[in-house]
Amino acid sequence: MNFTRTLSAILLVSVLFACAALRPAPPEVQLTGLEITDLSLSHANFLARLQLYNPNGVSLDIKGLKFTLFLNDVRVADGQTAKAFTIPAEQRGEASIRLSSSLFNLYQLTRKLQDQDQIAFRIDGEVKIGGLGILSTTIPIEREGVLPLSGTLNQLRPDTR
Repeated sequence: MNFTRTLSAILLVSVLFACAALRPAPPEVQLTGLEITDLSLSHANFLARLQLYNPNGVSLDIKGLKFTLFLNDVRVADGQTAKAFTIPAEQRGEASIRLSSSLFNLYQLTRKLQDQDQIAFRIDGEVKIGGLGILSTTIPIEREGVLPLSGTLNQLRPDTR
């Protein structure tokens, strides 16, 4: 009986390590576009376009993406994807996320945009990669970069309001 328990424990640990070894590499995430879709006296809605690259030899089932957007170090908006999608092995995929921001956050941001032609961004969040039960995983993502302050983002400049 003792031998059976020991063998079962060893087998269980081996299976867990094997599952951990199967964990895919996280997708590379890039913010490729950001536009204001609605601007009012109380809030702003944004549409963030993301490009994801799957570095794995197998496809990734993305069950969800959620993140917080910082512009010029001001926490501006939070959002998440509405539907799941798949990125084939070693291919690129795209996702759009609707983000919502408060007037207070926008006010803080516009004070920092005087005479700027570009805006620094940072996204902090997570990607949920699908699978059944313990095979699903959530991977943190963080990405920084710069976007041109053009198009609908021009509405954020203090001199254009």
